[in-house]
Amino acid sequence: MNSKKTSLLAAGLGATLACSVVSAEQAEQSSGPFKWGADLRLRQVWIDNVGLNADSATADRNFERYRGRLWGSYSPDDQLEASARLIWEGRHYQDPAASSWPVAGFETWYSGGLFFDQLKVDFKQIGGSPLSLRLGRQDIVLGNGWLVLEGTPIDGSRTIYFDAARATYNLESLGTTLDLIYLDQSANTGRFPQPLNGTVEDQIEQYETGVILYGRNKSLIEGTDLDGYFIYKHNRPNLTPGNIRVNNGAPFPSPSDSGDIYAAGMRADSKLTSSWALRAETVYEWGTRNDRDLSAFGFNSRLTYSFNDALKNQLHADFEYLSGDDPDSAGDQAFDPLWGRWPQWSELMVYQWPLESRVGEATNLQRFNVGWISQVHPTTQLLVDYHALWADEQSTRTAAQMVNLSGDGNFRGHLFAAWLKSKFSQHVSGHLVAEYLLPGDYYADNRQSDSFFVRAEVVLTW
Repeated sequence: MNSKKTSLLAAGLGATLACSVVSAEQAEQSSGPFKWGADLRLRQVWIDNVGLNADSATADRNFERYRGRLWGSYSPDDQLEASARLIWEGRHYQDPAASSWPVAGFETWYSGGLFFDQLKVDFKQIGGSPLSLRLGRQDIVLGNGWLVLEGTPIDGSRTIYFDAARATYNLESLGTTLDLIYLDQSANTGRFPQPLNGTVEDQIEQYETGVILYGRNKSLIEGTDLDGYFIYKHNRPNLTPGNIRVNNGAPFPSPSDSGDIYAAGMRADSKLTSSWALRAETVYEWGTRNDRDLSAFGFNSRLTYSFNDALKNQLHADFEYLSGDDPDSAGDQAFDPLWGRWPQWSELMVYQWPLESRVGEATNLQRFNVGWISQVHPTTQLLVDYHALWADEQSTRTAAQMVNLSGDGNFRGHLFAAWLKSKFSQHVSGHLVAEYLLPGDYYADNRQSDSFFVRAEVVLTW
């Protein structure tokens, strides 16, 4: 064990705990325009057979994550607020060994990045008008986060921020809001506000700019939210030698994107009756990606039945379709998840997508899901899901990845998942999650090892 890295990791965790205690005291004692808060997230993660190959030296992962955040805001009146959030996350990898990692530089003891993942100013209802502005580093979630939630997919839920300007116009009399958002994402943490520990890490494979026009209406159809949107995304490659990215102490290859993507979509979320609810979202994408003409389509839906009983039992059925790239076409039909590269329905699949695309980059998919949710205890919710997964086409992102596919079938496999989510008090929450994947004939013979994911988490909040 490297004593210097261990000392840094311990110091970071100790400072996080100390800041959390201080912020808790300040939150209780503060008044007026100042607000403070903090949280500490502790995770233990076990993953079996990353890459679906049990013979790989890096197939099994066992590691801890320690993430602390300290935030504060100043609001001199109802129309102006400035806020910031400081984050630190360290890791310790028990498996794999550094000597087994395919790229030099893997840190089994990672001392953590220390930087601001929020630094923004809010101008609310400017001059008494329906217009509000938010400028700076901020979190943005649109709809269910299907296409817009994750601005920094490489760092694995450490952050999700966007560097953005967001204007919101609230037409209250019409039950409608309009958002116009400009995004400017750096491929790494090197821009202002730079990391306080001086270490620059990759956050995305490419530099990204974009514009989103998003409208939401709650009045046209009773009990229904209707959304419509237009998205533009420009990708400029970050050309590092061998496409090597480094984050969380782990160097790994991942190719950049280039080109211009346009997307137009609609979303509806409706309470049909006291027991039935339906939500559906569809989008068409066009433009250019990596010097090929893009034409892709996506659809995502969920039907929910609520028993309205003491345990709040619910059953749901999902269907999701993400077009795949037709290998016989000169164009590109592979769906691009835009800023939706996060574990929307599976923690385990985030680690398997690089067999054919990139981390968390879901595409080329047909997914059918049935699940059950129940409030099994006043503090605890149980979720159980089964997903049947298919590929839309026999294709991959790069020619080198084709060796991972069988060429004989389109069934990705059976995925089983269960969650226990608990909120014990205002200050303590946590969860246990387990997933198991039985791969299908879509994958090559040496990529059909069963795989599982298990995570335990505790969050302390002040």
